Amino acid sequence: MNVAEVIAVYFRGEKAEAALILLAGALSLVAALWLWFSVREPFARGLAASLLLTAALGLGVGGGVYFRTDAQVAALQQLQRSDPARFAAEEGPRIRQVVKSFGIYRLCYAVAVLLALLFVFVLGRPLYHGLAVGLLILAALGLTIDYYAEARAARYVEGLEAAGVIPAR
Repeated sequence: MNVAEVIAVYFRGEKAEAALILLAGALSLVAALWLWFSVREPFARGLAASLLLTAALGLGVGGGVYFRTDAQVAALQQLQRSDPARFAAEEGPRIRQVVKSFGIYRLCYAVAVLLALLFVFVLGRPLYHGLAVGLLILAALGLTIDYYAEARAARYVEGLEAAGVIPAR
């Protein structure tokens, strides 16, 4: 596979995943608004509040990635053709940092799970139970999405290394 294809394959997967994240964010927003304004019980209000966090992350991250991807692919492919050394100097460290970031994201999801446990077992009221459920949904979605994103990013690094574009580590 040539470098342009390695780039295209990676970002095609990223854009498809971003569309799913965007969809999850939109669904979370709809659910949060419905729970807040229609159900109006303490559990529903807690769940709505934490679903708003999921919605904000989904719409912000998913939308940001989805809408920038095509231009990013074109720019990277052009840079690789016109200035391979600069491409290697910029894209290698960038994508390696992306791969490292997944460890931090897992810690954030673990914090969300711990907060959920605290809300259920220490605070114990329906509002906090709803918050806990929403945090668990956020953590489950995030861990699932990031599992595939991390694997795809690692394959991208391997593809760039195999093509001799960035140095192997």
